[in-house]
Amino acid sequence: MSRSQGVGKKAALVAFFGLIVGVGTVYAESNIETTYHVYVNDKHLGTVEDKKIVETHIEEKIEKAEKTYGDWNLQTKEKVSFESENVFSPKYTEEKVLSSIDRQLDVVVEAVGLQVDGETVAYLPNKEKADQVIDQFTTRYVKPATLAAVEERKLDNKAVELESDESKVVDVQLSADVSHETKAVDPEQVSTVDLALQSLLTGKETLHLSKDHLMSAKPSDQSEDDGTTSEKTVKVSPLMDVIVKEKGIRTEVIPAEKEVVKTDELYEGESEIKQKGRDGEKEIHFTATFANGEVDQEEITKETITKEPVKEIVRQGTKDPSVGTGTFLWPAYGGTITSHLGERWGRMHKGIDIAGVTNRTIRAADYGTVVTAEYQNGFGNKVVIDHNNGYRTIYAHLSSIDVQVGQTVKKGDGLGIMGTTGNSTGIHLHFEIYKNGALKNPMDYL
Repeated sequence: MSRSQGVGKKAALVAFFGLIVGVGTVYAESNIETTYHVYVNDKHLGTVEDKKIVETHIEEKIEKAEKTYGDWNLQTKEKVSFESENVFSPKYTEEKVLSSIDRQLDVVVEAVGLQVDGETVAYLPNKEKADQVIDQFTTRYVKPATLAAVEERKLDNKAVELESDESKVVDVQLSADVSHETKAVDPEQVSTVDLALQSLLTGKETLHLSKDHLMSAKPSDQSEDDGTTSEKTVKVSPLMDVIVKEKGIRTEVIPAEKEVVKTDELYEGESEIKQKGRDGEKEIHFTATFANGEVDQEEITKETITKEPVKEIVRQGTKDPSVGTGTFLWPAYGGTITSHLGERWGRMHKGIDIAGVTNRTIRAADYGTVVTAEYQNGFGNKVVIDHNNGYRTIYAHLSSIDVQVGQTVKKGDGLGIMGTTGNSTGIHLHFEIYKNGALKNPMDYL
């Protein structure tokens, strides 16, 4: 008596079942017949008259699976074998054998397990599909043309040539070890390329706790509820990273420095540019590393200044704005003098009268402090400015006053509007200058 083994594929049936011919006693009688004992993993199922019956049944089981799963490398998981025996008037149990075959024989596929650092992520029908998963994962972060250029440079052993303000990818690697393992698995375990890609993209889960939860966390031996609402979120991330190394040259601006020089030649609040500033430029050679499209680190390998920056120098005034310069501005916008300093109508006229202007705004003749801003008999609306350097100026007959006592004014600031209040024969400005209390002729200063 001898045993043979069977296989699942049409082309491999003879090898799979491997008939082992058993030699027994040869009987001349016509009722001595050869029978076949059928085994699944060495478990006896029964006897059949012709092993072809079992082989055909298994073939049909595999063909049925192929209609569902396509042209995969399908086969039976369990080992089927035959043992021949010459028997006098044998009894066959074909129906029982075929029924047992259906129950006990599983169809599996010889799939390719895609592994990341030794852990199987998914099973694919073949290596080509497994490679497609890795290709699609990689090209989410690197363009196919860029990958091709990197591979071409590696093959040709060419260095990267860069121009100003240009960068190129010089290397692409995966952060984990990717390998393949061939294994017979249930066809239901085999993934499509899209599903396997999703497993790569979302395979890693990280628990994140809200800040409130972390702040209110208690030691493990304190289990009471403090009423704090905690928020937990699960963040998914790829099982590995696409590491892209990039080299480049970029131009960066060197901002011009600004220097402020204090000077008492200018009043507080005044400034002037002594030297105009100008930004410089520098050329940066760098190597950057990206992990899944995000900058991971950058190293500057060379830095060259191509245009020197020019410092901006600004003069900023410190001079007290209440102290006059000693030189005076014409206190009106244009106009003519209608009366000079001297005897007039039998008495001393202590200043000059200005009339005939188009803009009636009265201006401070120099920097100083307002010491009088009121109506007085004779002068009408009157403003007096102490220039805090021995000089004082008087502005009279204003129709309105726009400043207050104690206010600091700059040269040219508006004091009020020309008018004809007080003892006046018409719209004009009466203007006087005093130095250390002594009356001065305004025309000697204007």
